[in-house]
Amino acid sequence: MAYEIKPLPFDKELDGISAKTNEIHHDKLYKGYVDKANAISEELRKLRDEITVGSAPGGLPAQVGNPTYSKLRALKLGETFAINGVYLHEWFFGALGGDGDFNKAPELSAMISEKWGSVENFQKYFGECAMAARGWAVLAWDLHEKRLKQYNGDTHDHAVWGCIPILALDVYEHAYFIDHGSDRKAYIAAFWKNLNWEVLEAMFKKVRTVGLD
Repeated sequence: MAYEIKPLPFDKELDGISAKTNEIHHDKLYKGYVDKANAISEELRKLRDEITVGSAPGGLPAQVGNPTYSKLRALKLGETFAINGVYLHEWFFGALGGDGDFNKAPELSAMISEKWGSVENFQKYFGECAMAARGWAVLAWDLHEKRLKQYNGDTHDHAVWGCIPILALDVYEHAYFIDHGSDRKAYIAAFWKNLNWEVLEAMFKKVRTVGLD
């Protein structure tokens, strides 16, 4: 099934994140990941057919799976980057358009406070993690540990396997440079002001009981 573009759940103009930024970020960059994920999926389908149907008995065509360089290797690398680009942006955009009131996420706020002392403490820590990241700062439910964890990713395909993002903050420069120049702190402050904690609460309730035993 093809990946589809999810519309923004808010009017494009946000407090501190302009309509122009959101138009470029969502309508061009995010759309680009969706389009490329679909293109890669189609190329992989063709190559899969060549491997499973067109290969000679006794083995695969030479070099199909070569780890130094091969079409299959290049496509599989591009696949994870593009698809994570789709998913991370959907978590990012999907949680914007709120009023930043974490009291609307009582269960998530309680667990955050249990781990970090308070939501305010968590926001300070998460914000500094976002300053240290090159691509993404993520609050995730760790299925191995059955608890909240904060992870950073310098690229889309830097991830901890077995974790489900609840909150994803894009800190690539395209997310804020039009509005804030190099002032990433101002952008992070705007992100908190526009965060829809009700969306985060719903996601948290879905995943909090899931674990890998």
